[in-house]
Amino acid sequence: MLTQSNADLPNQDRTIDLGYYYHLVKSRWLSIAAFTTLCTAIAVLFALSITPTYTATATLLIEASQKKAISIEEVVGIDTRAKEYYQTQFEILKSNHVAQRVIDKLNLTQVAEFNPAMSIEEPSAVEELKQSVKQWPLIRTLFPEEDVAEVDLKAEQEALNRSVLKTFKSKLTISPIRKTQLVNISFESEDPALAAKIANEVGQSFIENNLESKLLATEQATSWINQRLAELKSKLDSSEQALLQFLEAQKLIDDSGIVALTSSELSNLTDRIAQATEKRIETQALFNALKNNKSTDVATLSSISLISHHPQIRDIRLAESQAEKVVSELSKRYGPKHDKMIQARAQLESIQRRADSIVKKLVNGIEKELSSAVNQEQLLKAELLEKKEEFQSLSVVKREYDALKREVDTNAKLYDLFLTRQKETSATSDFSAANARFSDYAMVPQNPSKPNKKLIVAMAFVASMGMAVVICICLDAFNNTIESSRDFENKLGLLPTGTIPAVKDKRFKKAPLDFRVFGEEKFAVFQESLDSIRTSLMLSHAQRKVLAISSSVPGEGKTTTSVNLALSFAKLENVLLIDCDLRKPSIAQRFLLPNSHPGLVNHLVMDMPIKDCITRIEGTKLDVLTAGMVAANPQELLSGEAFKNLIKRLSEQYDRIIIDTPPVLPVKDSFLVGQLTHGIILVVKANSTTRSVYRHTMTLFTKHKVVADGVILNQVQVPKKGKHSYTEYAAYSHATS
Repeated sequence: MLTQSNADLPNQDRTIDLGYYYHLVKSRWLSIAAFTTLCTAIAVLFALSITPTYTATATLLIEASQKKAISIEEVVGIDTRAKEYYQTQFEILKSNHVAQRVIDKLNLTQVAEFNPAMSIEEPSAVEELKQSVKQWPLIRTLFPEEDVAEVDLKAEQEALNRSVLKTFKSKLTISPIRKTQLVNISFESEDPALAAKIANEVGQSFIENNLESKLLATEQATSWINQRLAELKSKLDSSEQALLQFLEAQKLIDDSGIVALTSSELSNLTDRIAQATEKRIETQALFNALKNNKSTDVATLSSISLISHHPQIRDIRLAESQAEKVVSELSKRYGPKHDKMIQARAQLESIQRRADSIVKKLVNGIEKELSSAVNQEQLLKAELLEKKEEFQSLSVVKREYDALKREVDTNAKLYDLFLTRQKETSATSDFSAANARFSDYAMVPQNPSKPNKKLIVAMAFVASMGMAVVICICLDAFNNTIESSRDFENKLGLLPTGTIPAVKDKRFKKAPLDFRVFGEEKFAVFQESLDSIRTSLMLSHAQRKVLAISSSVPGEGKTTTSVNLALSFAKLENVLLIDCDLRKPSIAQRFLLPNSHPGLVNHLVMDMPIKDCITRIEGTKLDVLTAGMVAANPQELLSGEAFKNLIKRLSEQYDRIIIDTPPVLPVKDSFLVGQLTHGIILVVKANSTTRSVYRHTMTLFTKHKVVADGVILNQVQVPKKGKHSYTEYAAYSHATS
């Protein structure tokens, strides 16, 4: 019966059997070793044939900024765009311009390493033979001489330069050192001295190229500045001439007279108008007050604030007050008719008459003064309007003057700036600081950098061994056949009932194995394998007397297995071997019986007694029932009641019945027998039967509702001594028994 391995148990992941692959590699170690040795030997020869290459490295320090001697800020200043600046310098180091400069300076087009045409190689013996054969008269007619085309020397030289440049750049390596301003310049060459020379020359050419670039830029800048300076000088002269012509036309020296005139006159007029307005307002108020109080006396007029503050009114008012005081004092001492009293009253009256006269005169004078103040105010305002119009015209002149003056000042500033820059550039045109310098010059390397022969051989050894192992595993994975019981378990997830080793003997190279093999001592392992299968079948099918044996296709060893398994059972019990392969019977041949010997077909068709058809094998408990005569309808015989009754009767007479049936895939005879025996033991030939054939066979078993009692793996190769096997134990067991 088939036993399911752990690989197909439900709810359990299938794992990789490392032991299987270990034994797979171990079994093919000789092929792996041979492949590894061959590849390693080829790698050794290849490494020895490689021309050694030397690498020289120079270290260059790239300054952070370009220095000028004209400005201290440019000398000590920090370049804030250092990252982009360094990347630019690295790319310049890799540029074709620097490379071509080194090629031209060292004349590398004449070096064989860069120009293979410079290496003179002697023609090989084959080439000499070909040339000599072509010179034969008969052969020469078959190879007419071709016209030599005119060679374009310029195009050829250009192609050569491109080839040399490409080779040069492939050997050059520019590698900046992280977080520093240093960069390594490495060059590979077959000549160590040339490698060091080129590495140093690349750095020197970079420095010279940078200096030349800056000097060229300075020259271009100087030329441009001189050109612009001449243009600015012309513009400055034109603007100054236009300003002078404007001043002459306006009869001005500069803009200071215009400003002084307009500001002083407007200021004076404004002040005078303010004073005239104030005076007119005061006079108007006084006039209105006097005009409205003509009928009142001096005392009443004096009470008005605008009139009381007038000087004449104030004086007459004071004189009147003093006269009244004198009259009051005299009235206390003298009578009204006293001379002094009369005199004092006369004086008071005179003062009062005089006050009336003054008021009248004052009213007339204030009217005239008011008229004069109004006229003066109007004249000043009219003059202010005229001055404003004049100021507006002067403002237009001022704006024109300012525009011309600004043009002159701007041109003068630009001219001075360019003139200063032109003098600075001229003063420093022959000086420019280098932006790089050597930190370390390249030294002549003593040892080659390539090839690393030890590494090549080691990698070839490891890679070839790994490839050999992978090839072995791939061949095993692509191998669709089954090689051993472990292979059967890994590929199909099942455990076979047993394995039968292949028998190697000169007698059986062209002839099938007969029953005598089972008794020979030299085939002890073969016999023990069959005894093990017998034990497995007895344990798994203890209640079954009838066992049917078949295979998927012909030639897998089902008949050999049936014969020898019957002999193994015959050691312990009475056994009957029946040949039910009625289409191509072979049991009689295996037991050295004639093909005309009566058998199963004779009994079923011709009712020959069964005892006349059964043959006892001498010295054993085995009886054999051959196929007998050729059957015209095998399936009808095997499916008939006569055959079923025969098997029933024989199972009562024998302890075990072994039935050899036809292959499963070509015909379906075996399924008729399998339904009768309730199962079939399937024989699979090692290294022959494929997984697809086996699965197709098992599909047919399921389709016809026939149970597979087990799988026997036949013709398994016997492991060599020292390998993991049970050969010695099988031999020991056989010897003991």
